[in-house]
Amino acid sequence: MPVAPLSRQQKLFKMDALLPLDANNLDVDEAVTRLLVYLRTNGRQIRNTFKPPLMDETPDAETPKAVVAALVEDGSVQIQGIDDPARRELITNWLESHFALMSRRGKSAGGDYRMGGLRPLHFNVIKLFNPKVKRQDRYLSDWLFNVIHQDNLLYANPDSLFKRFFGEGVKFFGESDLRTDEAALKTLAAADRLDIELLFLLRLTERFEVDKFGTRAQDQVIAHSFLCPEQVELMREDLGLLFLYKDSIPRRELINYMTTLMVFHAALYFFQVVRIANHAVAEGELPPARGECPKAGEARHHAPFELTLFCDLANGHDPTVKELSETCYQDLFKEVERYFRSGYTLKKLEEFAASYLSPAQKKQTGKDYVGLLLEAFRNHGDLNGYFNRDINDVIQAARDPDTEQDDPDIARIIEVCNQRKLDKLDTFVEILLHFQYGTLREQHRKLIAGLCGIDQERGLLAGKGRVKRRFVLGNELLEVLIQLAVLRERQSDNRFETHPIQIRDFVDWLAGRYGLLVDRLGPAAATESEQVNRALARNHDALKTRLRQLGFFVDLADASNSQVIEPRFTIAGAELEAA
Repeated sequence: MPVAPLSRQQKLFKMDALLPLDANNLDVDEAVTRLLVYLRTNGRQIRNTFKPPLMDETPDAETPKAVVAALVEDGSVQIQGIDDPARRELITNWLESHFALMSRRGKSAGGDYRMGGLRPLHFNVIKLFNPKVKRQDRYLSDWLFNVIHQDNLLYANPDSLFKRFFGEGVKFFGESDLRTDEAALKTLAAADRLDIELLFLLRLTERFEVDKFGTRAQDQVIAHSFLCPEQVELMREDLGLLFLYKDSIPRRELINYMTTLMVFHAALYFFQVVRIANHAVAEGELPPARGECPKAGEARHHAPFELTLFCDLANGHDPTVKELSETCYQDLFKEVERYFRSGYTLKKLEEFAASYLSPAQKKQTGKDYVGLLLEAFRNHGDLNGYFNRDINDVIQAARDPDTEQDDPDIARIIEVCNQRKLDKLDTFVEILLHFQYGTLREQHRKLIAGLCGIDQERGLLAGKGRVKRRFVLGNELLEVLIQLAVLRERQSDNRFETHPIQIRDFVDWLAGRYGLLVDRLGPAAATESEQVNRALARNHDALKTRLRQLGFFVDLADASNSQVIEPRFTIAGAELEAA
């Protein structure tokens, strides 16, 4: 009997209107680097390169050593000491450890590491982007591009936040190239705002030209409307607020904060999509939003569903807290498993509707498109006949060629579905899940691990290998959220400044704005007991300990109104709007 009776088309689960990401391990730094490339090419792919350091025939091709060798050969690069062998080796090592994105070659190519590009520090990283390295960002960069590219404050305006910050010290040239602006560098240096990393990156890349991007339709990032625009709106709001610190936080650290924040919101977006898809399939309609986008400091969210992610702040040292967080993750992953059924239902409904949709309807994405599929095609008269053919195809493919016997598992699934009076679409989805559940489960575990930064400082999740997963708050993520929580807008001039915040208010803000719970459980949790209540209090105390260790908090008294968080970075009178 065939091992896999499903065709490749039948197995397809990814549906761009739901979530345009491949479920698998992902490289976050590569995703943000590709985002910067897309922003310079207006969303078009660079598929080829002819730079000598990245060509196969060059000695040490696709390595930092080859890049530095090309600069030495050029002879006009403004990096002192690059001609000295000892200093050249030092520069090469610094480039590899602090700037380069390295990925392992396939076994057939020897398994050595090669350079896929540069870390996302500046738009100039486009000059050493290596399109020959297979992408591992799982299209997260495409999603981020759609989030940022059309937003006036972040990118669309000529003097937007991304263009000013990631374009410091250069002039935009042509469609995607950049040229070093020596006058701007002198101005930055005079203002004590030119750090050594930025200067090195600009000198390193200034002799290289940007490779040409593709002009075919398949080279363009697909425009995407969002199934949960409310989460995207909050992400844009938070990114704009984080840019208020551009003159206060060191450049590299601020970029790390941005990366942490973007991927954090991508994780929350995924969890919202899971619940929206499950609701849509179960109820036949999309859930509504809850009000308007919250402003800075507001402890609320307006996405359709309230997330309840209980975070273990005791680092696994409190057994009850640890168990509560593990249970929270398990409950959420059960919703993800329901999403496998919902996702397949909508994906196959999309395939059925393809021959009925007009060209204009086929271009729709996001909420409008999913709503159209549910309203116009979920109860279509031709639905059963269409999927009955698919079911028969699977039965035929699974039939034993020697005995001509049908697969008993498929026969049993069909029998149970008939007893439950399910239509042919639901029956076909049950057959797909029978064969694909294990694959989908493993792929989405990897996706969640990547988006949530499992066991990382920027992370929302802990528990690799056989260790049970639980929600946490990594130190860097906690720092980012604190810097957002302390921002307040002045009514007098609409400028922003930082204010100390009481721990009680910070905990409420985490819960209301992002669904991150510290001293409470979600409404779906089991009835709280005295043991649970004590554990929640200990988790709150563990947060205070973490804040004290990070330098954000000092106990002045037992009174709660004197227990305040002092931000690490402060601003007074910063303006949000791009000039």
